[in-house]
Amino acid sequence: MRTVTAADLGASWHQGCPVDPEQLREISLSYWGFDNAAHTGRIVVNANAVTAIETAFKTLYTERFPVRGIRPVSEFGGSDDASMAADNTSAFNCRNAVAQGAPRWSAHAYGEAVDVNTVENPYLEGGQVLPPQGAPFAKRSPYRAGMAVPGGQLVKAFAAVGWQWGGRWIGSPDYQHFSSTGG
Repeated sequence: MRTVTAADLGASWHQGCPVDPEQLREISLSYWGFDNAAHTGRIVVNANAVTAIETAFKTLYTERFPVRGIRPVSEFGGSDDASMAADNTSAFNCRNAVAQGAPRWSAHAYGEAVDVNTVENPYLEGGQVLPPQGAPFAKRSPYRAGMAVPGGQLVKAFAAVGWQWGGRWIGSPDYQHFSSTGG
């Protein structure tokens, strides 16, 4: 685990964000890939979220739940769309929530949310599937590897650390999203 700087965060952070870089930490996580092999990735989260994220991902690793990849959004130039298109699991990104209504900070802007397997777990918002590559997974049945489903490994691992799943949102389920705040 290490403290990050504004330079480390690149375009995923800018002046005016609700947290300063010194409130964030980069942690290394072990995960099982879809290739059934062990990998290590890096993720940036709020210092207060480190234990929860490490615990949830340790559970997922132990259970061999497949994760496509884990890289900071800074490696995608701060682009949430590019990160999602790559089926990347990520957390901190200083951006507004993707939702109807007045602009407001996303839980990701605080480093208190993580999106897991974004293609297998798309966000359904206003008739759109985000990322578009997730369209085959908009229908949640049958279950396929890497999916978040009620009572499944992914949802249970985050529930065990007190984090809530965006897949429960009525009207606009965000199957990839887990957060400490429920939002």
